[in-house]
Amino acid sequence: MRIHIIFITLLASLAVPVWGQFGTGKSEFIFPMGIACDRQGNIFVSEVGNDRIQKLGREQEWLAWWGHYGSDTLSLNDPIGITITDKDLILVADSGNRRVIAFDQDGHYRYQFQLPDSACPWGLAARDDLIYLSDENRCLVEVRQWDGTLVLSFGGPGPEPGRFLKPRGIAVDKEGQIWVVDSGNNRIQVFSPQGELIKHFGSYGDGEGEFDNPSGIAISGTGLIYVVDSGNDRFQEFSAEGAFRSQGGTTGQEMMQFYNPVGIAVDAQGNLFITDCDNHRLQFLSSQ
Repeated sequence: MRIHIIFITLLASLAVPVWGQFGTGKSEFIFPMGIACDRQGNIFVSEVGNDRIQKLGREQEWLAWWGHYGSDTLSLNDPIGITITDKDLILVADSGNRRVIAFDQDGHYRYQFQLPDSACPWGLAARDDLIYLSDENRCLVEVRQWDGTLVLSFGGPGPEPGRFLKPRGIAVDKEGQIWVVDSGNNRIQVFSPQGELIKHFGSYGDGEGEFDNPSGIAISGTGLIYVVDSGNDRFQEFSAEGAFRSQGGTTGQEMMQFYNPVGIAVDAQGNLFITDCDNHRLQFLSSQ
């Protein structure tokens, strides 16, 4: 497998480009999954092993955590996807509790809505007062209002274009197009705001533009697409048209090495934040 260590470099302005270790304490992680950045540069990480959310500051300093195993409004059960709304609320795909739950910046409960018993919410995105979620179990993408009212649903199980097997990461671009990581089909699918298939790309493999159980996805302010290729322990970069541009990462425990990376976020400056899940840590990289 050819791995190009691309223009993305370890970020010199960040204190610790590889950060965290296995544990239950502050700035420690057990299977970190989702990651999101707010407009102030704070970083929020969901952990399925600790059933909690951790908040880090711009300099990676620990700021807060909240959550523990359970099903009440202060608890979580296998939280995966996480996103930040335009109003700076933290939305979490609380997969084990089959719900989406919202907190403020300090971890105070704000609201929730329940999903069907057969659901497994995985990826989350928010835009223009709408919530976009991928449901891994039901092989659906849903668009909902803040109170959980269903606006749009599309997909269904299968390998055909427009259908899904284990949909995971989800992102919405500036045009309102919905980008979905179709993990079980090893591809990315792109839909219109109305849920109509626009294009898809990718197939199983370890070559350029190929995937092995991809998971997270993020879109930069300039329209570049970043996909975490979990089974290949790397991430890949694509153009807004879905054309492969480059990739980075190998298997291991050193810098720019991963062991089942899952989540990815990009901030306003183009810096990348990746949850290196089975290494129980985060990696911070930059395009500068």
